[in-house]
Amino acid sequence: MSRRETAHEVLRRAGRNPFRRYPMPDAGGDRLYPLAMPASSPGFRISAEDTVFAMGSCFAREIETALAASGMTVLSRDLDLGPIGASLEDPANFFNAYTVPAMATELRWALERDSFPGAPLFYPLREDDSAYRDLTLGSAKLAFPRDEILAFRHRALDVTARVAEADLIVLTLGHVESWRDIVLDIPLNIAPPPAVCARFPERFAFEVLGYDQILAGLREIHGLLSRVRTKPLRMLLTVSPVPLRATFRDMDVLLANSYSKSVQRAAVDAFVAEAEGVDYFPSYECVTLSDPAAAWTEGDFRHVAPDLVARIMAEVRARYMTGEDDALRRAALVTNARLLTRMERYGELIDLLGDAPERARTPELQQAFAVALRRSDRIPEAVAAISDVVEQDPEDHRALERLIRWLEQLDRMAVARDYLDLHGTRFPKRRKFRRGRKARKAARKR
Repeated sequence: MSRRETAHEVLRRAGRNPFRRYPMPDAGGDRLYPLAMPASSPGFRISAEDTVFAMGSCFAREIETALAASGMTVLSRDLDLGPIGASLEDPANFFNAYTVPAMATELRWALERDSFPGAPLFYPLREDDSAYRDLTLGSAKLAFPRDEILAFRHRALDVTARVAEADLIVLTLGHVESWRDIVLDIPLNIAPPPAVCARFPERFAFEVLGYDQILAGLREIHGLLSRVRTKPLRMLLTVSPVPLRATFRDMDVLLANSYSKSVQRAAVDAFVAEAEGVDYFPSYECVTLSDPAAAWTEGDFRHVAPDLVARIMAEVRARYMTGEDDALRRAALVTNARLLTRMERYGELIDLLGDAPERARTPELQQAFAVALRRSDRIPEAVAAISDVVEQDPEDHRALERLIRWLEQLDRMAVARDYLDLHGTRFPKRRKFRRGRKARKAARKR
């Protein structure tokens, strides 16, 4: 039960909170649009040398990729799973864990191996038992002998057991629509497919998890990890912004998804308040409150844009890593610039990069700045900016070709011809571009 506070305490705390008021267009609006980045207070620190274990829904895989790209050692990505693992189209996604009970069960099996049920988990798809499904993992059909699948399953648990040695554990909660094998009395990770249901019509039950169940599962995970670890427990929780693909409930999927995310977010808040060594990072809010044009991949309302994932993880690193340096700030600047470019918000991009310190101006950022100036019809300034890129990165043909085109638009033909000669020297194989410029020049003469 939460501690009751006096009015004096509450008002004093509210007066110290710079983020107390919801943003308005003319008052803090840049905290919300186009990219929402809510403030949070880290309860612990990490370093680039720390190892990470990530577990959860498909957004956990995005986190793994971003952390690995930053140079951190991600123990959950080191998948040595033998021939069966090699047969999977995407082994990492096969190990997504979508609900809190599924995560808690997998961790318990990995860390207390005697509790693992073994071969009874494998549901035969055919009468001859030539193929199986393991519904506590992913949906792939495993067309291998049962003993080989069992060996593969133990390899997978060996990977999960690395959670005990990781310096940082990242858990991403997915959804609350859960299935259970009532014979084995275990939660499943995915819905049983029709073929399995047909063979075992009375074996599976569906349930929608509630607040108490989610909180109890998080407490179970925390207690288990606290018992087996020798390192201090540092856990970062996130709620996946990826919505339900479809619902098994008799309602609009939009409503089912709203409940799913809300109840998990509420349980996480209560858990973080009581658990030691646990933080929540607002990646869910970062995505769902941002401009949809920035949040989602093109033509898709379910998968988070890679640049926004990179932006979120750059923010994680900036807030949590000791020894923050220019590299972290530059990573955030790059991802912001890419997102604003994709949304064609060139005025905001010019403001962002125009205020950036000179040391942060990579060739990529300088080129984005030049393109934004050109799209804003500020051609002379764009020429000056892209000229710097040509000097900084002589291997980038795009910068030189843009410079030539923009000089022509300013009718600075003599300078454009000099750069066209330079283009022939640097990029002899890009004859098509040079022929196009010469054809354009001949057409003007006619």
